[in-house]
Amino acid sequence: MKRALIYFCILFLGCQAVVAQKAVVRGCVTDAKTGEILSDANVLERRSGTGMATNAYGLYSISLPKGECILQCSMLGYVTWRDTLTLSGNMVVNIALTPDDYWLKGIEIVGSRKHSGQFALEAKEMQALPSVGGEPDLMKSLQFLPGVQSGNEGTNNISVRGSNQWGNLVLLDEAVVYNPSHVLSFFSVFNNDAIREVNLYKSFFPLKYGGRSSSVIDVRMREGNSKEHERSASLGLIASKVLLEGPLKKKEGSYLVSGRFGYPGVVAGLLGSNLTSKPQMWFYDVNAKVNRTLNSRNRMFFSLYSGGDHTVFNKLVKGYGMDWGNATATMRWNHILNDKTNVNTSAVFSNYYYKYKSLSDGLRYVWKSNMQSYQLKSDWERYQNNLLTLKGGVNLHYFTTMPGEVGKSGKDSNITPSEMPRKSLWDAALYAEANYKFLPRFLLNAGVRLSVLHAPASTYYAAKTFVMPEPRAELSFIPNASHRFSASYTQAAQSIHMLTTSSVGIPSDMWMPANALLKPSVMRQLALGYEYNFPDKEYTLSLEAYMRRTSHVVDYRKNADIFQNDRIEDEVETGSARGCGLEFYLSKNKGAVTGWISYTLSRARNRIGGEEYRPVYDRPHNLKLFVNWEMNRHWSLSSTFSYASGMNLTLPVGKYESEHVLVYIYSARNGYRAPAFHQLDFSATWRIRQDRSLSLSIINAYSRKNVFSIYAGRQGHFSVGNGRIYKLYLYGIVPSLTYSFKF
Repeated sequence: MKRALIYFCILFLGCQAVVAQKAVVRGCVTDAKTGEILSDANVLERRSGTGMATNAYGLYSISLPKGECILQCSMLGYVTWRDTLTLSGNMVVNIALTPDDYWLKGIEIVGSRKHSGQFALEAKEMQALPSVGGEPDLMKSLQFLPGVQSGNEGTNNISVRGSNQWGNLVLLDEAVVYNPSHVLSFFSVFNNDAIREVNLYKSFFPLKYGGRSSSVIDVRMREGNSKEHERSASLGLIASKVLLEGPLKKKEGSYLVSGRFGYPGVVAGLLGSNLTSKPQMWFYDVNAKVNRTLNSRNRMFFSLYSGGDHTVFNKLVKGYGMDWGNATATMRWNHILNDKTNVNTSAVFSNYYYKYKSLSDGLRYVWKSNMQSYQLKSDWERYQNNLLTLKGGVNLHYFTTMPGEVGKSGKDSNITPSEMPRKSLWDAALYAEANYKFLPRFLLNAGVRLSVLHAPASTYYAAKTFVMPEPRAELSFIPNASHRFSASYTQAAQSIHMLTTSSVGIPSDMWMPANALLKPSVMRQLALGYEYNFPDKEYTLSLEAYMRRTSHVVDYRKNADIFQNDRIEDEVETGSARGCGLEFYLSKNKGAVTGWISYTLSRARNRIGGEEYRPVYDRPHNLKLFVNWEMNRHWSLSSTFSYASGMNLTLPVGKYESEHVLVYIYSARNGYRAPAFHQLDFSATWRIRQDRSLSLSIINAYSRKNVFSIYAGRQGHFSVGNGRIYKLYLYGIVPSLTYSFKF
């Protein structure tokens, strides 16, 4: 025992001596032109090969031997920074990277990936994709990545790996966005001018994320230019925008204000859209952000978003007018506790509302609903050493919703006003995560998130508390700089259910928190991946296979009574969903010509109420191609091509006449697959001067009439001979022109 104690003391003193011979270098990496932080920049000591990537707030911390060292920082799209340092103790080195000659050398299309199944897109990549009305769309850009597809043609509601769109955790500066759609899902709420980057997680979800079971879409707003004031604007056929940004006094921070107003209804009316005549459609977005550096260790951020819609679509929902909108606010304090530890503390608010008016059937009523989310969270990150990083945090969340309220619309209404009881949910979560490099080629990310959900009692069910453990792990084997093998297991719980009768994205849906009658959904997923980076990372090839199963999935039962129903839980059925697939991805990352091709082979099945069926988003084949050519300083061309299996629908397979009334006989649920979707788009940008550009886009170049919806109807009388099946498509060829300028 005495000998073992001596050996232990010698070992401890030896470790202390090794530690004493090292110094910690920490700092923040920013853009030299704008002063905005840069996440995922690579910081490397060239002699030892020790390195790491900056976190979401641009911070890094690295342990290096004392003495002379060569520190390097690089990021695609920027000139590599390098400096020789003499370390005698801990040091703060803040790095400003200079943007490279963007127009001559092309762009990096896909950012670095810390985890399998993670993809990062920056604003410039989203800007390059052709889009309807020349309006870049974040959610549509994500549809071009493997494992991601649209729910309906032309819309931005996305399904990730066979799960429904409401399972995606969509965040804007940490605040939940409950409905990220404008104009019935034709556009997203994210104004590209205000967005810095978006990260999509679909395999391993970092432990700080919780509350959804399908994927994480983490959108980060820009901070604003802290070097100089800038003003820019754009005029387009669909929307116009303005952006103001610049430094605060003494250049200790920056501000950004961005506004967008969309008027697609005017254009649709002028073009005589097939979708509807004389539509009423407009939307707006306002983004604002202020950040201030208090001192070398403390920085404050405050961001706001507000957006809303007004839409009347008689062809889709006859006699209905709809209004809806989101609002978010985030107050964040970024604190560097010491050379190895930083803390991010946030207070977050989200609000979503919708209302629609019915002017048909003589009822004349207004239906309203709203929901709010309040969060207080703190995330800790400690760089223990160059091999081990520890993360942990706590999240307190309160969710409340008023499912529905009915009121009169006009004096002639026959409706009796009523309001459904408000429902709420308390959520307290703790998580711990470790990132550990061992055997020097292996990297392990592992941890557990523990959520405690409490649903208060109502008049017809008791209070209920759920304890939800969510273990997650990812093991990577990296034999060299070119190859990466990975295996991950993810378990994620969803505490709020979406009850909907529409796949179009009409916001007349109902979020219901888990309670004694509705258990939280739980998704379990196993994924295996391989990634190969060609020399100089000019090309990237990745393959990933996955299997996932989700329990406690809910859906309305047949012939459900949902209008003004206080006991809506009695109208739903519970079951499970499963999916599997293989994803292929090849990208060209550098040079004047960049782009990617992605293909997903997948299968999804739901089993609810004892019946197995294909969900709407079960689309076995999904092919996407994107090419961008930076011809010179003045011209760039881009093109996309999409192909996907048709969506699944429930349609009549027969009909008969009963007492002079036409009656349809329907197939099994989603028993009919619509024709395949395919579309070719083009875009050209002319940069007239450094501060002016003109963009032309052509959507659906060969005028493919892709199915948006198929429904049963009639012509004339209710006889069998007058029954008809109608196909609805959105558009043929859609040209658009956008002029952007600074002033």
